[in-house]
Amino acid sequence: MLLEYPADLHIHTCLSPCASDEMIPVNILNMAALIGTKILGICDHNSAGNIEAMLKAARDYDILVIPGIEVQSAEEVHLVCLFETINQLLQFQEFIYDALPPIKNNPQFFGHQWLVDDRGNLLGEETRMLLTSASLTVDEVAQKVHELQGLIIPAHVDRRHFSIIGQLGFIPENLKIDAVEFSRAISLAEFKSTFKSLTNNPLITSSDAHSLQEMVYQKTYFLLEELNFKEIILALRGLEGRKVLIKE
Repeated sequence: MLLEYPADLHIHTCLSPCASDEMIPVNILNMAALIGTKILGICDHNSAGNIEAMLKAARDYDILVIPGIEVQSAEEVHLVCLFETINQLLQFQEFIYDALPPIKNNPQFFGHQWLVDDRGNLLGEETRMLLTSASLTVDEVAQKVHELQGLIIPAHVDRRHFSIIGQLGFIPENLKIDAVEFSRAISLAEFKSTFKSLTNNPLITSSDAHSLQEMVYQKTYFLLEELNFKEIILALRGLEGRKVLIKE
């Protein structure tokens, strides 16, 4: 039997310097449980440093945590990259780390990049600057994601900055993407009216939460038989009755 699962595929932890310190694994999962979200995509900027803690914490919840990274490409395009396994993600993280400039983060200016355990205890701080562009094009990022059997979704395409439309003005025809994400700043009707050329793609909308309060935004639902990554792929492709639904 197919069931609807509320999903938010774009959430940051306290590793992202622009995120609140409250965004630790147990808090994120408790908030998701409170509002009924069943699928969480964890996507910190250019890093997966807190994913293992999130996965460990999620063992105590009936919530699917999808390992991910929000990559900033050489064109300053933000891309949500999601994977089925931690091993796939860690391979991807090394690929991204090798392409980041050797610049240290300035916590006083950009914010702290906290590494934590599953309960939120401080383990350390990522010193490399994460709020920057990797020396990889959008196409190079996409190729690597699909090589590792992941999903790539251009993030918040309706925004003027750090979106594929804002930076490039279009989505290249040869770019293989799995969906398009629009932000909580625009409704589905507004998006379809404004970005008609993108509506042939599978659509999702996410909170892009940097604080617990922002997680309350919930409009994307997956119609699935089981709660797992393979079912999400089927839904994004509209196969075997699986679907992605956006409810206003």
